[in-house]
Amino acid sequence: MDEEHRDARGRLLAGLRLDRVAAEAAATVGGLPAYRVLDETQAVGELLAVMETALAALAEGRAPTGRERAAFREFGARRAEQGVPLEPLLEAFRLTSRHAFDALYAAAGPSGESAAALALTRDFWLCCDHVSAAVIEGHRRCGTERPRDVREQQARVLGRLLNGELPPDRLPSAHRLLGLDPAGEYVAFHAGPLPEAERAAVEGALRAHAAALRADPASGCVAGLAEPGALSPVRAPVGLGPAVPPARAHESYPGARRAAGLAAVFGLRRPVADGELPLHAAVLALPATGARLVDRCFGHTGGNRRATLVRSLDAYLACDANAEAAAAVLYVHPNTLRYRLRAFSRDTGLDLGRPEDTMSVWWALRHLEAVARPRGADGGAQTAG
Repeated sequence: MDEEHRDARGRLLAGLRLDRVAAEAAATVGGLPAYRVLDETQAVGELLAVMETALAALAEGRAPTGRERAAFREFGARRAEQGVPLEPLLEAFRLTSRHAFDALYAAAGPSGESAAALALTRDFWLCCDHVSAAVIEGHRRCGTERPRDVREQQARVLGRLLNGELPPDRLPSAHRLLGLDPAGEYVAFHAGPLPEAERAAVEGALRAHAAALRADPASGCVAGLAEPGALSPVRAPVGLGPAVPPARAHESYPGARRAAGLAAVFGLRRPVADGELPLHAAVLALPATGARLVDRCFGHTGGNRRATLVRSLDAYLACDANAEAAAAVLYVHPNTLRYRLRAFSRDTGLDLGRPEDTMSVWWALRHLEAVARPRGADGGAQTAG
């Protein structure tokens, strides 16, 4: 482009008020159902950034650079992240282009520079083609071209929030999509892998009390955010992280995974907070100690007799050393249980009235429980996907 045409083009574009065009376009696009969850001020800012980038190419009569195309792809990915499917995005692009062209036409009309205006009009639509192609590519790369429903989109965004993969500028739209109070506090939770027979029931119970939830059928895990104390009615091994604002959910989620691993390994059918079970964690961390204590407590017996003794001692300790309550759990007469306990003390020299001996028995029982339930590297928990 020669200098004369560049100057003429510059004069035509000088009167283009991009801030006004962006505001008018955002107001129009805001009427589309898919865009109603977006903050209008944020939408104006995002549109303005795209328009300014496109204008730089238009002013010089050239195709967008690689960096500019990357900015357009990022815009498309952001719309996908905000839950806007591809078809509404294309409709919004059409409406925005119309607003931009109307403004350009109004600025060029009274100028009298018809040749420059004609060339600029042609380049405007070529630029729109470049921008739309990059925006669509970014949207598709984000993997949400056609979300099946809002729940699917919420689950995907929640997974990225829990794993710390959401850029800060996308947090406001994530909060709106998930219905979270940015100023509130939530605990991250994790359950699973869940047995297939229990999966639907546990997921339903968690969904009834959670603020936001995602289920991963492939791994059998369920994860999400809940208000502190909201999951207390759930009767399943669920791990809870510390309470944090939703923007810091990724700081709470690792604790939820650790706690879920412990709850699952030890069969605790209730929500467990991270750090709540330091002795259980120690049992897992010291398997050699557990093995020695198993030999100390149960090395004198084996087979069915050993299994009966393990069940009896476990019930007795779970019932706070109340023989009558433990006998009811075991469906035996209290005197039968008392006989087993006396025989245990006689054969091992351990006195269940002494705290240190009781602790040895408890540790041995937990070790047996842990080795009976295979677990993954972090206790069987998975990432939020």
